[in-house]
Amino acid sequence: MKIDKISNIVSGIRRYYPVSDASIALLAECLVAGRYPKGHLLVRPGIKDHYVYFIEQGCTRTYFSANEKEITNWFSCEGDMTFSSTSLYHKEPAYEFIEVLEDALIYIISIENLDKLYTIDIDLANWSRVAHQEVLLKMQTLRLDRLMLTAGERYDKFCKENPQLLNRVNLGHIASYLGITQQYLSALRAENRF
Repeated sequence: MKIDKISNIVSGIRRYYPVSDASIALLAECLVAGRYPKGHLLVRPGIKDHYVYFIEQGCTRTYFSANEKEITNWFSCEGDMTFSSTSLYHKEPAYEFIEVLEDALIYIISIENLDKLYTIDIDLANWSRVAHQEVLLKMQTLRLDRLMLTAGERYDKFCKENPQLLNRVNLGHIASYLGITQQYLSALRAENRF
């Protein structure tokens, strides 16, 4: 596959690490394109998932179910990758859902093939290490924000850091991501806080 067909993915990868064209070409050879409609579930809890998903076009959310509520804990858009963390890291069944939020062009690679690429290509291995470090840091920051920031401050920060999501993602999903009710989020938006 030609690299120019995955320009958003390449930009997303290089956002974390300056991966060479040769290394990107190795990855591109293993990617398989798929078109997924809005509402499609890429990953379901209780099922071991075998893939990592690279988003060329579209948006997804990762969520889990607790006490009959959906709790969103991550969004992924163009240039991002998404996956079941338990399947990727421990070869265990997923505990989360990954839902496509709008019609999407997503390239997939098997976890097995991605792991093989890491053993033969230092650029890809370093990119993965740095990307996962950055995501871990972001998750830690999100946790601290929930403990230390007001709901309004969390929403302001979300708007500044994720402007591409504001008109693409359901308010209920944003509210659950921020740990507030949809009604409270609507009130914050009415105050023109964004």
